[in-house]
Amino acid sequence: MNIAIVDDESHWRKYIKAEIEKIYIDKNCIDMYESGKTYLQAKRQYDITFVDIEMPDMDGFQVIERAKEVNNAGVYIILTTHTEMSRKGYLVNAFRYLDKANMSEEIIEAVNAANVLFRRNEKIEINIVGEGIQKIRLKDIYYVEAERHCTLFHTKIGNKKSNMTLSEIESSICKEWFYRCHKSFIVNLDEIMKCDGKIIYMKNGEDLDIAKRKLAEFNRIYLKRMYECANG
Repeated sequence: MNIAIVDDESHWRKYIKAEIEKIYIDKNCIDMYESGKTYLQAKRQYDITFVDIEMPDMDGFQVIERAKEVNNAGVYIILTTHTEMSRKGYLVNAFRYLDKANMSEEIIEAVNAANVLFRRNEKIEINIVGEGIQKIRLKDIYYVEAERHCTLFHTKIGNKKSNMTLSEIESSICKEWFYRCHKSFIVNLDEIMKCDGKIIYMKNGEDLDIAKRKLAEFNRIYLKRMYECANG
């Protein structure tokens, strides 16, 4: 991941960089900017940008609004010492709002959560009956269904029949947001519209069953995923 830190105070730039490097030192390019103006002038597209709200040339909300004109896919995290101001972050759909007074653990949580979102673009190789090996983005899969002697991928690009078993798919698909809620179904947690008892209502209009013995674990994992993806 490429990360930018935009803050007019050197202390905070160095502090945030040091916190991230505790676990991501070999995996990231971290650039620091002393103003929103210099950050925007760089015209670089970052995966994650930490932005201070209060800066002299332009505030953090203005910086994010301008940055999204060229990089709407990036994640923007607001930094503030005045938590009441973070409410305005909804105007720019900020991913997180971190209180500078207590943000050591929050920085790592925010970076980890952003990383989970980026993994939506990862692809899985599927042996499609009659078509051979295809790569399908994980975020394009609604759910996978076991059928007699095959499995059926319900996707945003149509249904795909595979000769892989559901167990094979379960072992290869990303566990963070896919869950085998029933002996016949693996569901993409991001494509759930709502849950009611043992019924999952999908965004594509279909509904799936949750096995009774899986209900407690499903609810725990689904709520965790919803929290991770808040404002994503």
